[in-house]
Amino acid sequence: MRADDNANMDCATAREAISANLDGEDPGVDPVALDEHVSRCAACLTWQDEAAAVTRLVRLEPAAASPDVSARVLAHAPATARPVRLDWPRLALVLTAIAQLSIVVSLLFVPQRMADGMAVQPGSHLEHEAAAFNFAIAIALLWAAAKPRQARSQLPVLLSFAAVLVGLSVLDLVAGRVGWERLASHLPLLFGLFCAVLVARRDGRRPWPGNRAGAEPASRTSTGETGRDLAEPSAQSRKYQPPAARRNVA
Repeated sequence: MRADDNANMDCATAREAISANLDGEDPGVDPVALDEHVSRCAACLTWQDEAAAVTRLVRLEPAAASPDVSARVLAHAPATARPVRLDWPRLALVLTAIAQLSIVVSLLFVPQRMADGMAVQPGSHLEHEAAAFNFAIAIALLWAAAKPRQARSQLPVLLSFAAVLVGLSVLDLVAGRVGWERLASHLPLLFGLFCAVLVARRDGRRPWPGNRAGAEPASRTSTGETGRDLAEPSAQSRKYQPPAARRNVA
């Protein structure tokens, strides 16, 4: 610190230095200049005596017995983690998706038996459309199994497909256009839809982890400022700060 700064030392700087001396820290000012200020300032001299008395009382005061809160802490401690159980709804979704993929293979390569002994040969455009849509349903089931928190996003497609399929199947069964063997191939899909609804209701309500810690500031005063510019005060402002504020801690 320069001589003119020592001569113009204010009470705030002097008391900050006195407090640092009492704590065994570097006061950040010239000790001679500090003594001169205290000898000329009755208020700082009184503050120094009172601070020294308080510091002595605090250091000599016996530590009070703290209450035993271990019982309350243990009572509110989280329970021991249970062993992970088999997540059967998600496993069922995977198995149902595999069943749907097997239907795709059968539509592409195996003749499809219909009522009255009729059969639809593979290779027709109608069969290709059915295979493509069943493949999409299999992917939706796999997505719900892999991303349980996003399973709800697949429900509109799965529910609409199942509703139309059930309605048309009932009409075809009444009219004698389809047999029970063909209808039985739709049971895995209905079971998979049920599991998708379970997963969506269970995992769709869990909160997503936030990412505010890494978010950028909403705005800055100028485009050229950086984080260091905002954190570091100017040299002019540091001149009038107390000694403890002027010291670098890192």
